[in-house]
Amino acid sequence: MPSFTSRLFIGIIGFIALIAFVGLIRSQMAWLGWTIPLAGLSWWVWNKQKPRKKASLSFDPVWQSILLQLVPFYEALDEKGREAYDKQVINFFSTIKITAVDFEMDDECRLLVASSAIIPFWDLPVWNYGELQEVIVYSNHFNENYQVGEDQHLLGMVGNGGHMNHVMLLSKPALYQGFENKTNKNHVGFHEFAHLLDKSDGDVDGIPELFLPKELVNPWAKLVHREIRKIRAGKSDINPYGATSDAEFFAVISEYYHKRPKLLQTKHPDLYSMLELIYHPNGQDKH
Repeated sequence: MPSFTSRLFIGIIGFIALIAFVGLIRSQMAWLGWTIPLAGLSWWVWNKQKPRKKASLSFDPVWQSILLQLVPFYEALDEKGREAYDKQVINFFSTIKITAVDFEMDDECRLLVASSAIIPFWDLPVWNYGELQEVIVYSNHFNENYQVGEDQHLLGMVGNGGHMNHVMLLSKPALYQGFENKTNKNHVGFHEFAHLLDKSDGDVDGIPELFLPKELVNPWAKLVHREIRKIRAGKSDINPYGATSDAEFFAVISEYYHKRPKLLQTKHPDLYSMLELIYHPNGQDKH
């Protein structure tokens, strides 16, 4: 079925033809007075239907030096791997808006946001960050009312409901700290993108069902609850924030997995094996 604009265009052309016929009968000058503006309108409608070329974004060579300096994952890649990474950076920049709050956004910060998304899902290229449309970066930590300051407690947040449903919030200092500190198990970018992966089945419940074989959903839940009990008893090296809920446990353990994989494998082999299935479904251990 023709589109509305196509039908409108055909209707205008028909109307012009009718006016032209009447104009020939009456007066040639009167016909011109009507058809010139109508012809202009028809051209505008036709032009609006023509597909617009999307501005192409290319990878700036300067970005590579930033990534080599700040992102160990990128530095460890071979030339082919870096080319693939560069393409994912372009894809992220082309599809996700990155906005700064009370500071001027630069390429360094934008690249760290993109890297927070690319690294965890290196072996999940078909997953394109769910319904995320924008990442908003604050100059410092913030609270539930989006007030910024060093004394605030939120480092990141995935929006849920209303206009916030497609938004992620990050604290700039926390984002940088995740890349700068190579020995701890914390990374706010990995944490928030883990929430997005969890959310991809419709619920932020700590069970990424779309990325976990069905027969392993119950074993995963039992493993999570067992580890949460250990955290609450003070018998685990996992960040205590992970005991807040199943959803927070998944995000916290994903940070641990991506930051200190060998340590996680040593201390928590069952969790490590499950996370391997989620993040590397083809059995390609990238660590």
